[in-house]
Amino acid sequence: MKKSVWIIVAVVVTIFTMGTALAMQQHAQQSTAPQTNSSSRQRSSASQSSASSSSQAAKVVSKKEAHQKSSSAKRKASSKARTRTTKKAKRTTKQAASAASVKAKQVAPTRSAKKTAKVTKPTTKRQAATTTKKSSSKSQSTGKVHLTVTGYKKTFFNDSVAISKNATAFSVLKASKLKLVYQSGVAVYVSSINGLAENDVKVGSGWKYKVNGKFIDEAANAKHVTNGDNVHWYFTTAGY
Repeated sequence: MKKSVWIIVAVVVTIFTMGTALAMQQHAQQSTAPQTNSSSRQRSSASQSSASSSSQAAKVVSKKEAHQKSSSAKRKASSKARTRTTKKAKRTTKQAASAASVKAKQVAPTRSAKKTAKVTKPTTKRQAATTTKKSSSKSQSTGKVHLTVTGYKKTFFNDSVAISKNATAFSVLKASKLKLVYQSGVAVYVSSINGLAENDVKVGSGWKYKVNGKFIDEAANAKHVTNGDNVHWYFTTAGY
């Protein structure tokens, strides 16, 4: 009887211990489940945060790369634009140089024409001056005299000469344009006309002059002549 009681007690104790062990295992499993859930949640949140951080980092990197690409593209575009502008500037400078050369070629004849015009202007002025001188001399002319220049058995001049207001026998002789040798001063002395000089034929020979057929014994620059007079210069060997 005692043995059966102890057996029952042992069975009850074992059952109780097994129940308590099972209850403790279930309680342990329930307590560890939230921990695992929380840890898994923490892991998932950490993975999400790491993923978000990595995505943000990737976005930053992609932004940097895009910025670098855009900056490099801008630089390339600016360099291309600069090269284009330099090429255009070179072309324009070449065109301007060619146009300037063409203009210079076109202007060259006009400059030469201007130079010729400048050169011709003084000539026209000189011509005008000569014409004015001639006209003034004609206006100042008071008439004409007949001049005859005879050398030794030869006539050097025989024609009319225009005279001015204060004409003299010497000024009339100069108007003949013959080659003269004379000593100027208060009294002019003519020593040679057209190469025939005093004392060439013989000693004492030389040049004398007459006005209206009369021998004049005074300096030729002191004897005045008027319109219609006859002046005769002659080479004499007799001394008169």
